Amino acid sequence: MVCPKCGNLVDANSKFCNKCGNPINEQQSQNTFNSNQVVPIENYNRSINNKNNKMILIGVGVGLLLVFLITFVIVKNQGKYYFDTNPNKSNNEIAKTSNTSTKKGKYSTAIVYDNTYSGVKISNDKDAFSLIEKDSVSQKDNCPSEIRKVEDQIINNYGITAVNLCEMDVDFAKELGNVFKKIYEEYPSVRGYITNLTLVNVSMSDNYIAAFMPVFNFATADTASTYPWVIKTQVLLNTSYFLNKERLQSSVSEGSNSGHFPKNSTIYSPVAHELGHYLSFLAMMKHYELNSILLVDNSNINTFYKLYDDFGKGNYSLTMINEAFDKYKKDVNTSMSLDEWRQTISNYALAKNNSGEYIYDETIAESFHDVYLNGDNASDASKYIVSVLKAKLEGR
Repeated sequence: MVCPKCGNLVDANSKFCNKCGNPINEQQSQNTFNSNQVVPIENYNRSINNKNNKMILIGVGVGLLLVFLITFVIVKNQGKYYFDTNPNKSNNEIAKTSNTSTKKGKYSTAIVYDNTYSGVKISNDKDAFSLIEKDSVSQKDNCPSEIRKVEDQIINNYGITAVNLCEMDVDFAKELGNVFKKIYEEYPSVRGYITNLTLVNVSMSDNYIAAFMPVFNFATADTASTYPWVIKTQVLLNTSYFLNKERLQSSVSEGSNSGHFPKNSTIYSPVAHELGHYLSFLAMMKHYELNSILLVDNSNINTFYKLYDDFGKGNYSLTMINEAFDKYKKDVNTSMSLDEWRQTISNYALAKNNSGEYIYDETIAESFHDVYLNGDNASDASKYIVSVLKAKLEGR
């Protein structure tokens, strides 16, 4: 087969082009390529309108949603310009591509979360982190000094490489930082894997309040193979909600009161839900003995593929859920089915995709969300699942 992005010949069974990192889907074996292919979500599926993106979205809900998504973004040249990653080397220019539009309305951000780079000089993790940081900082010139101070506090306190909350209310941004504080105090080993926390311009019709994006192909090296790839791991905040606290409050309250979300949900807790996905992803990385996905090359590409596939299918998430349910049944005499047990967490814990298949990682994320909010008063199902999740993160 031929990669539709760069024209490189690839094996028919390849999942990614070994030259440019472009995901290869099954349709290409029939000489077709849909550059905007999306796995739909229940009745709320929306194509992401960015022209050269391929996205896999996992998550579902009713009305106003929290959607977990895995994305591998492919971008062709749109508005290319250059930016020097090393001011001491005048010839070190790299091609940069910007894919999303900048600020257009009241509830929009000037931040572009999906810039991509090619032809980068990458030797180690330090180079990768430096490029991510410079991409972020280069977009902060017009951001208020007060919010930049909050961004710096989150970066320094919680080990996130790049934080872009430019237009957000300062006090609201501080409270989001406290979500990370609470979770990282209990799970100190999970620091350092999230590279970006950022606002994104997506409309309410895209049907997510916040999203976890574990895989974003941010940059490729100036080598014949384009290895190593720089992968960003991001938490995305929809500006339609996070720049409109009243709408966010209404959405979360409605979801919590109806049982769609766990009880006592707040305008900050959607981030805790996404961090539940993050911890589940880290548990899978530990399972596959993959210490980092910041840099992907020949040494870890095969394991990276397995992780990418498994997390999308939810097999490991189901394994954790079944382990928790078995422990619960040993401790409690119950006739509940697995699905009935999961529904005690929230309705969203039983999310399905458009094919009617359960999205098991939503159960993990909602369990974590419930325990984050309610502690010992969370549902038994949530507490048992989070206990298993914690054990996996600790290698037990």
